Amino acid sequence: MRDCKSLPKFWLRCLIGLGVVFCAPILDGAPPKCDNLFPTGGQRGQQVDVTAAGSFSNWPVSVWVDREGLQVEPDKDKGKFKVQIGDNANGVYLIRFHDKEGATQLRPFTVDSLPEMVEAEPNDDLSNANKLAESTIVNGRLEKSGDVDGFAIELKSGQTLVASLDANQTFGSPMDAVLQICTGDGFVIEQNDDQRGLDPQIAFEAPRDGVYVVRAFAFPLTPNSSIAFSGANTYIYRLTITTGGFIDHVFPLSLHPDTSTEIVPFGWNLPESVSLTSQANNDRDRLFASHPELASSVQQSLTTYPVVLARAALSKNDPQPLELPVVVTGRIDAERDEDVFQVHAAKGAKLSIQVESDSLGFLLDPLVQVLDAEGKVLGEIDDTNRQRDCLLTQAIPADGVYRVVVRDVHHHGGFRYVYRMTIDESTPDFALTLANDAFVLTPGKPLEIPVAVDRKNGFSDEIAVQAVELPEGIRCDVVKSEAKGDSAKSVKLVLNADRGPLSGTFRVLGKSIGDEPIERTADYVISGTTAQFASAWITVAASADNK
Repeated sequence: MRDCKSLPKFWLRCLIGLGVVFCAPILDGAPPKCDNLFPTGGQRGQQVDVTAAGSFSNWPVSVWVDREGLQVEPDKDKGKFKVQIGDNANGVYLIRFHDKEGATQLRPFTVDSLPEMVEAEPNDDLSNANKLAESTIVNGRLEKSGDVDGFAIELKSGQTLVASLDANQTFGSPMDAVLQICTGDGFVIEQNDDQRGLDPQIAFEAPRDGVYVVRAFAFPLTPNSSIAFSGANTYIYRLTITTGGFIDHVFPLSLHPDTSTEIVPFGWNLPESVSLTSQANNDRDRLFASHPELASSVQQSLTTYPVVLARAALSKNDPQPLELPVVVTGRIDAERDEDVFQVHAAKGAKLSIQVESDSLGFLLDPLVQVLDAEGKVLGEIDDTNRQRDCLLTQAIPADGVYRVVVRDVHHHGGFRYVYRMTIDESTPDFALTLANDAFVLTPGKPLEIPVAVDRKNGFSDEIAVQAVELPEGIRCDVVKSEAKGDSAKSVKLVLNADRGPLSGTFRVLGKSIGDEPIERTADYVISGTTAQFASAWITVAASADNK
């Protein structure tokens, strides 16, 4: 048969119009795509069969995991994987699938200590709730509109049951979940909505022996006019139901990389004396505090500042002295409580005071004040950039002692009114941000990667921006962000490669050009979550002569 090019144009148009194509060009497959993983996690030391929802043109794909602890291998069926979880694994892992065409976005997978199960339908009614013989983590999905999932567990009088659902905060599920604790005959004893961001959590003491049912349902993340329980394939969740030890938070919430620190867990059903010791590592972007016999883990940040715990029973008459810079972990224990700290500052200095709670999954809606020695309020802030957490920059009028007050804006307080406060002298600085986390480069064709530049506190130095730790064979010149003009707010890195296929991680690094250079690594927000990460992915497609 003759090829298409030899057909008369008239007949070719006719054939195309009829939907007949004799020799369409052979196209390469699309990059892999992964919307979510199910189940969303597994028990430490076990192997789990996991399904990746999405599309995979090439099979098997390769797998990248952000840190040690997981071995992920493609199964024979497309989209299926076997995950072997290490005995010392903990916390949330980030997984990326990749092939010669590109890579997926990062997807979270959580490791914990309890046995796990996948919810079994039907379990909407109290009569057919899934029965749990022991503390369990349930991997579930609210599949359709009106879906309600129920789980029954027998409790003794005085036992404390913790039910904690993770959906939106870690996995980006587009749902606003609700938890209920019900008696066997349907009486609702406890209900919670937004205990951890948009995710619910309940700690419940059984008033008497009996079977209790934990029920989960959800409303859509974006409210609509239906006022009805919502559901979809993307409404995946991970529900911990336990009468054993459960870690809610730890002190401190930050670690210094060169300091061995005792980590004290707080939660429910914990032993009288239990602590963790962690040596922070500069090479790890993410660090999780956990215990092999306790459920849940808590992510901690790394800081080069000294780490301090807020003292109990602080007041304006008895403030806690601090040496700057410092990172403080504290808690507003009761209604109308406030934590007060004392700092020395020089005339003309600017103090930067950042308080985080809501973004960490806790309940404090912080209000921060700076007072002078006579108690006069020099500065006050509640929300920043429409977020509940806040950042106050305060100019200091004279040398002296100043007090920093932290409280809840509504004077609330309690066990989960935890915060992390960073105080430093405000100096010029900058931050870099990537809009995406995975890129595809065609050999012989430049790839432009935009990098947003956020100049803070009057930062006016030039910044040299470059891609570092690139896979061998990829080139990228340094670009400058000038103090003024378009490049002050954004630059474009240009990557080139002569041949492919190849792929791997890289980072974007900015270094100021001045008397006291500052280095900052660009990060990006993981799709569907509020979590940030620094290592991006680059794929160089196969060269034309290698296809």
